[in-house]
Amino acid sequence: MTRFWRWATALVALALAVGVGVAGWRFASQPRILTIAVGPPHFEDAEFVGAWARALADSGAHVRLKISSVSGPVAALDDFKAGKTQLAVIRGDLAKTDRLRAVALLHSDPVVIVAPEKANIDSFAGLKGKRLGVIGPPQANDALIDALGRHYRVDVSVVDLPVAPAEVAAALHDNRVNALLFVPPATRSAKIGESWAGVRRAAGKKLAFVPIDENDALVEAAPAYEAGEIPAGMFGGRPPLPEEAVSTIRVPTYLVADKGLSNRTIGALARSLFELRRTIAAESAIADLVKAADVDKDATFPIHPGAQAYYDGEETTLLEQYGDWLYYGPLLLGALASGVMAALRFLGFAREKETSESLLARVPEVIGLIKAATTMEELDHIHERIDQAVERFSNDVVTGALEDQKTAPIALAVDYLGRMIAERRRQILSETPS
Repeated sequence: MTRFWRWATALVALALAVGVGVAGWRFASQPRILTIAVGPPHFEDAEFVGAWARALADSGAHVRLKISSVSGPVAALDDFKAGKTQLAVIRGDLAKTDRLRAVALLHSDPVVIVAPEKANIDSFAGLKGKRLGVIGPPQANDALIDALGRHYRVDVSVVDLPVAPAEVAAALHDNRVNALLFVPPATRSAKIGESWAGVRRAAGKKLAFVPIDENDALVEAAPAYEAGEIPAGMFGGRPPLPEEAVSTIRVPTYLVADKGLSNRTIGALARSLFELRRTIAAESAIADLVKAADVDKDATFPIHPGAQAYYDGEETTLLEQYGDWLYYGPLLLGALASGVMAALRFLGFAREKETSESLLARVPEVIGLIKAATTMEELDHIHERIDQAVERFSNDVVTGALEDQKTAPIALAVDYLGRMIAERRRQILSETPS
């Protein structure tokens, strides 16, 4: 191979190596983007996730969020099950799936039931045979209504109502519903209080809170819920709403992730959630309610190992993360150095020190080069390299670095190669036109 083609081959190999290296670096340095399903749009959960996504981008975090807006937690779970998203914001009373793992508890909200005071409905059991207006995202409260119906052994007729005070008031005024049920985030208490006053005025009916008694027993049968209460004055007003605490159950809302996501990715996501809490809270009050997901084995949703490692303070250290590189790094560097030396020898800049064994091992290679030579210059180059090798071995014999018994086979090999070169010279001369 001529010097030109040696250089061309080396440059192509170098360009390929650089290209692979640049592509690998760009791939490693690109942020990991996770798609999260949340909804409805403009509700508290969607506003929280939007604020979190912006905070991640502004901080240059390696993990980023891409928001998929859906109609509510049921649609979010459907998209998650279909593999359209890696994350979702869902309620704890939705059906489980094997791929689902909890990352954080975002908030836990009270179930609020109100009815016209004159209806004398003092418990959920009093709704038997009546029409219950349910306010919330599509199908979000279906499991809740089923759990309440089973516990109190009553059937109620459910009427879905939009989140619009005027329409809610009209449904009460026209007796299309006998009571209302909704699950408001604690952060919306002031807005709910304002809506309450508007609904009461428009409906012309004074509303009273309906307690969910026996909430401990209900939670025992339906562990997706928590026993709780509606604190006195939660919705503000004068007099305060409610005037005294009302027993109820609470519905938790979780951030969940696909169990296939790496522990390192989810650990970084959970860490960002709490480290950026103050930044997120400036846009969304839900950030102040976020808690670690339950790590117990009987938790509503099993926790993702990456999130648990973060909560337990057992995230992998730099040594654990890059331990393989520390082990394989020297091997890779050694291989790289060998490749560089091979390239230099290929280009003629470096020569491997030849021993007697290496020279004898290369005899077949030299024989092949002699047979393939087509010009006197090529033969002269081969002869010159043989002369250099013989000179080195002669010095080794003089200094005692080469054992005497090894000189005989080397001499035979050199003599044979010399005769081959001479024979090839005669062949080239005979083939050359006069």
